[in-house]
Amino acid sequence: MKTASYVIIGGGVSGALTAYHLSRRSQRTQILLIEPRPEAGLGLAYSTPSLRHLLNVPAGKISALPEQPHHFLHWVQRHYDPAMTESDFAPRAIFGRYVQSLLAKTPDVKHLQATAVDCRLDGGQGVVTLTDGRMVAGGAVVLATGNFDPARLPGVADEVVRSRAYCHSAWNEETYRGLHEDAEVALIGTGLTAVDVILRLREMGHRGGITAISRHGVFPSRHARCAPLAQCVIAGEPPVRARELLRTVHDAIRAGKPWRAVIDSLRTRTNEFWLALPLDEQRRFRRHLQRRWEVVRHRMAPPIAKAIDAELRAGTVVIRQGSLERVTPEGDGARVRVRSRAGAIFEVTAARVINCTGPDLNYRRAGSALLNSLFAQGLISAGPLGGGLWSDADGALGAADGTVSEVLFTLGPARQGTLLESIAVPELRVQAVALAELLAQREHRAVTRCQAGVRAVSGGRLLRMPEVAERGA
Repeated sequence: MKTASYVIIGGGVSGALTAYHLSRRSQRTQILLIEPRPEAGLGLAYSTPSLRHLLNVPAGKISALPEQPHHFLHWVQRHYDPAMTESDFAPRAIFGRYVQSLLAKTPDVKHLQATAVDCRLDGGQGVVTLTDGRMVAGGAVVLATGNFDPARLPGVADEVVRSRAYCHSAWNEETYRGLHEDAEVALIGTGLTAVDVILRLREMGHRGGITAISRHGVFPSRHARCAPLAQCVIAGEPPVRARELLRTVHDAIRAGKPWRAVIDSLRTRTNEFWLALPLDEQRRFRRHLQRRWEVVRHRMAPPIAKAIDAELRAGTVVIRQGSLERVTPEGDGARVRVRSRAGAIFEVTAARVINCTGPDLNYRRAGSALLNSLFAQGLISAGPLGGGLWSDADGALGAADGTVSEVLFTLGPARQGTLLESIAVPELRVQAVALAELLAQREHRAVTRCQAGVRAVSGGRLLRMPEVAERGA
């Protein structure tokens, strides 16, 4: 069994940045980065082959190094486009190469091309089992598993799945294979995934009509230049009602402040506001405001928004508002039955139906052998609203018995179990730095104790959060 100081499961941006920052801070680092893809540092979003898929954060705000805000901008000017400015939006694939360039500077990080299928605690370590039966152990194990496939849609007939008229993942190459250039396509969802699919289809030469179906019937808003506000529009103590948050935002916009600047001013305190809301208010936000927040918060880069607007004006992309009822066979394609908000039924036929609803946050049904094992052992638990994973402010994972692990940690999408914002690079880099500093400090204390001849035995910390009682932990 191979032993290392740290084992990071997942070699996308979250895992790669954690490895990079940990390597910079640790005194005796041995880091194993477990990633099934041939290349670490790209993950799902940044392994796209399309240069039309742009970041939705400008180049001047997406550095992997928080202390050097223009680090990425300077890198991209040297290695990709000398004319790139801090307000331009670089391709996601280029950002992936940037992350890989950081990994290349960490010789103490070893990429194991494998999939982790199990993790158990043994003697204060995490022991990870890989698909080929190998076992690796680390003093800390970081779950940087990224996003999982979307949830299965209701009413999808098995026949359309077998015929590939329905495609469950927008990221699978099979989704685009064999599609006639004039074929009609239906997308379930109108978020950023749907936008990516439209761009990918057009880049491949597809010219058929595209119908995008969702309950809200709206694409994300577009980025536009605006002067940032000097301070957050919500000052002082965080509100404890979602309605209060909404009212303050509306008041600021009605007072003449640009809505983009208002939304951006919330960014540094968004998770603080979220954690201040009682659980019933968080549920209310998820139910009534989540999609509205996503539309204005996760915006399209201007060139992408321009392309989508042109498609909408030409009628080559059409938005239909309603809830999916079923997808059934229709000739060589599929028939999509939708119920509008008013209760009316309409149907759309397409050669291919693509699920663009976004990642599933119910990790119990994600199909991950690793997560299934951790759940079964009680070493992890879902967030208080049922999605993501339950973790403390440091990213340490909460067990079913209410304790927080001294060995298992997470960052990125999994932390949406307790946070509102945990998927964009500005949040990921802060989490990666904070986790690296925590682990490095813990390592330093352990070394100091050993040098002083003091043997320290640590157990689990009790997770004292208001969610415990409600969850019955």
